[in-house]
Order: sequence, then structure tokens, then C-alpha cells
Amino acid sequence: MAQHRFSKVLGLIFLVVCVAVPGAVQADTYIKQKNHTDGYSMMGQNQPAKDDLFVTWMSEDKARMDHGEDTSIIIRLDTMKMYIVNHAEMTYVEMAIGGKDDIFSNAISGSGLSAEEQAEAKKMMQGFAEMMKPEVSVTETGETQEIKNWTCKKYDMTMSMMGATTRSEVWASEDVKIDYELYRSLTYSVMGQTPGIEDMMKEMGKIKGIVVLSTSATSMMGIDVKGSQELVEVSERPAPAGTYEVPSDYKKEGQ
Repeated sequence: MAQHRFSKVLGLIFLVVCVAVPGAVQADTYIKQKNHTDGYSMMGQNQPAKDDLFVTWMSEDKARMDHGEDTSIIIRLDTMKMYIVNHAEMTYVEMAIGGKDDIFSNAISGSGLSAEEQAEAKKMMQGFAEMMKPEVSVTETGETQEIKNWTCKKYDMTMSMMGATTRSEVWASEDVKIDYELYRSLTYSVMGQTPGIEDMMKEMGKIKGIVVLSTSATSMMGIDVKGSQELVEVSERPAPAGTYEVPSDYKKEGQ
């Protein structure tokens, strides 16, 4: 049971890494992205094609990322806390950010495990952190293209993580005039605590502006999975009430 709960927490942390792609924000900025994954077959199981929507809200010291309707990640720099919210189960995990401990240690301490279970989980974490350590290479190609009335530059990116290698063609634009420094401060507050993430963020910093369109092919376990990411909308608008809060009737895991 303890191992299952810990694995669930780590899986949600991995989602943070996947969602926090290069982008930009300013006070109460709304960003909507559409991710598509082609269908594929693995270990005799057929996975159908899938489309996901990622919605991001960000203000001066708060952010929220929604993965579909089931999962939200809320970042509060004013209190140096992060919340991973499971809407289907009406529960959430609370973690400190910005401290001396890495994000995995914070996840363990906030998971409700006993001292013995935490010690076991930390041993598991050492191997998991090594697997999670990404290797990223970004190259600007010099090519440009107009996409959705934005002038975009093309980048080739290769990322290897957890035995999978993803090769992406990324088109990014600086035409969207929003606060890139604010985005980076919010991203580093969380991702900067993940083992091995600093080098990844430095390399991905070569991508200038916000990603407008990208296509990718991931090789894992002898199969290739193709996908794409598209920027649907970027706008400034007031965030709905309660955007940066965990619903009061949700239960904190570990209590």
C-alpha cells in the first residue's frame, strides 16, 4: 500500500515535468494547449489515439495547470507551497517548494507515510531520481515560418529520460509579448528542485519565446509513439474565483 501511494505521488510529479514546457506568462495570463498522441500498440495492448487539453493560469506569484478535468497542479510562491489535486477522488497532496530538500523528499514527507515507510521510499527515490534525470539537446535550425500570424523559429530537440528518447521539431515565437522572467521564476521554483533538472532547463532555455507548434516521435520499448502540441490560445483575463485555491471540501492525503 505504501509503495503504491508513493508511486502515485511520483507519477504526479512526473506530470509537472511534462506540463511545464517552454512558455511565457504575465499577470492573470490564460494559456490553452492541445496535445495529441497517435494510437500505438505495446505489450499486446492497443492504445487509441488521444487528445488532451492543458490549461494554465498564472499571476504574479501563483499558477495553476489543469491536465484535462482530473488533475490540477497549483503553485503558490506567496506561501512556497505546491498542491497536486485529484478532482476525481477529491483529494490533494501538499508539498513545500523552494527549500533545501529536493521535490522527491518533499513528496515523501507530505505523503502521510510512517517513518519506516519514508526510509524505504527514500531508497526507492535514489534509483528513481537517476532514471528521471533527463538528457536534452536543443539546436536552432535558422528556419522561420508564419504560424497563426506569429513568426516562429524552428528548433530540433532531443530528450532522453527513463529509457525513452523523444525527437521533436519545435516552432516557437517571441511575438507574444508576455513576461518570460515571471514564467521562469515559477517554473524554477518547482522544477529546480528535481534532481538533474537544472541542466535540462538551461538547454531548453535556448528555445526563445512560447512554443506555438511541435511534433515529436518517442522511441520506447521497441515502438515509436508520435504526437504533437499546439498552442490554441494565449490571452489576458481575470482568473475565475478560487483558481489558485484547493477546494475546501477536498481531503489532504496522509490525514
